[in-house]
Amino acid sequence: MVLCFCLMWATAAWAEPVTVVQVVVQDSRGGTSIPLLQKMTESMQVVAQQLFLGKGTEKIAGDIPGYEKLLGEVADRVLTGYTTEKVVLAPGKTTVVTFTIFPWSNVIHNPIIDLQFSGVSPTMAAYLQEKMPGLKQRLSGMLEGASLDAVDWAGSVLRTQIRSEVERQLPEFKAAVDLVEQHDQVILQVVVYPVGEVVRRVQYEMLSRSVPNVLLINMKDRYAEKVNNLRGLPVSFVAQNRRELEEMFLEQLRSEQMVGAYHLTPSVSLVPGVNLLADLTVESKDYKIWFEGYGDIGRRENNLSGRAHMGRYFSPNDEVFGEVGVKLDDVAWDFSGGYAWHEGKTTLSYMRRAPTAENVYRVEYDFGPKWRLRYEYWRGSNVKEYAIRYRIHEFLSGEYVYSTDKSYFRIVGNL
Repeated sequence: MVLCFCLMWATAAWAEPVTVVQVVVQDSRGGTSIPLLQKMTESMQVVAQQLFLGKGTEKIAGDIPGYEKLLGEVADRVLTGYTTEKVVLAPGKTTVVTFTIFPWSNVIHNPIIDLQFSGVSPTMAAYLQEKMPGLKQRLSGMLEGASLDAVDWAGSVLRTQIRSEVERQLPEFKAAVDLVEQHDQVILQVVVYPVGEVVRRVQYEMLSRSVPNVLLINMKDRYAEKVNNLRGLPVSFVAQNRRELEEMFLEQLRSEQMVGAYHLTPSVSLVPGVNLLADLTVESKDYKIWFEGYGDIGRRENNLSGRAHMGRYFSPNDEVFGEVGVKLDDVAWDFSGGYAWHEGKTTLSYMRRAPTAENVYRVEYDFGPKWRLRYEYWRGSNVKEYAIRYRIHEFLSGEYVYSTDKSYFRIVGNL
């Protein structure tokens, strides 16, 4: 009775239809990469499913050699560049088909990976390549050991893989991929190019309010070339990686000989856009030194003058300084010693001026990167002066002055 039951159960099991088909493709020489084997598996999976899905397992089991021969012939036609060495069919409700293959003749050795970045500078190309570490090695590994005759369809596999990786690592870029064979040498050409709006112009300044800007001229010229490397990058990429790009320039500035020698503190600000704004500042925590020349339009007397300021910080907020001024009309000099208190954008100053023996009070407020308000009061002569200044660039500013004596427009040369 038990024997009859077992026979009936086995017969019923073999009569069940196939509900799942699993295909395994393996290279007997072990040279073909997993992505290419996966593509072969997907191709043969379609064939095997059409052949077995829903078919009775008993019928399949009755002609395993015939099915194996048929699958081998199909694989030889579908898997270009490879010969089917063996097919193993294991029928059941989950039917498993294993293909063992090997390359026709020559295989790929030492493929050339030509990775290029279109529309960006070599410096930024190297930076972008760091965003996809090991890409060249992975691409080489995909091709190494594959059949040389499989180049055509392997290219389509790599295109999908590379485009997916580029869009994942650099979503602001896309990749064009081409796989070519030249004299038994395989070359994989990958061109990564930006999409969307790109940086077309860089408006750049290098400025210091604590050391003479004339000392920064050589460094300014070098960094003009560096920040211009940002041209061609997608605006969205610069916005996404702004902090990282700012830190990259900061690291370079910190390594400058002048910055280290004078204990200067650099800062970098990038404002992304089609016209990108790049502001680099180099300040001293110890000194404040500036030289200015003035040309006044709207008054005849004392319309050409200059002033030099040399200060020393004894705390982050407190400065002692000396100033020297000259009026070129009669070459009259004045000398001042004083104290300034700095807090954020505000500076309050007091100085004693010789030879007039006047007490001078000054209030300055920087309410924007380029705008400054100034109030100055000379107690001895009871002169008050209000001014608003706009910095045109590092070496030139314009200032409108409303004075007790007369209002005028001042051109300021900043050295």
